[in-house]
Amino acid sequence: MTNTLLTTDWNADPNAPEVELTVEGSSVTLNFFVNCFIYEKFKEGDKAKLTFLNCLKYSFNSMNDEGYYMGQYRYKYTDIPWGEFYRLDTNWETDFPARHTTLTDMTDKRNLNHYIFFFKDNTFECIAENYHLEFYRDS
Repeated sequence: MTNTLLTTDWNADPNAPEVELTVEGSSVTLNFFVNCFIYEKFKEGDKAKLTFLNCLKYSFNSMNDEGYYMGQYRYKYTDIPWGEFYRLDTNWETDFPARHTTLTDMTDKRNLNHYIFFFKDNTFECIAENYHLEFYRDS
């Protein structure tokens, strides 16, 4: 399996990202605090809004960093380092968490991508056409 790192100049807060997930139609949005400790362009309280567009299915589970390093997930830390956001090159029809939510029944699946984001206390995976990222300050 190959992967593409998508958090090259940003990431989620490593201690308390406080992820909020919302679903609207076939879009899944994650709001969370960003890492202001190592990325100087962010200040404490800055957030990211990561929206997955035309999402076929998603899994937001309780796999945390401790369980991941103990080998309790189907991927190993030697395959994909913890704590980042990736696009995976997999056969996602067979390589996806058994417990998931299906949002739509797409007949044309050629443009879908497999994404995974490792947060401090959760792991998010989805199959979607694309994503949109924006940063903001919660007021």
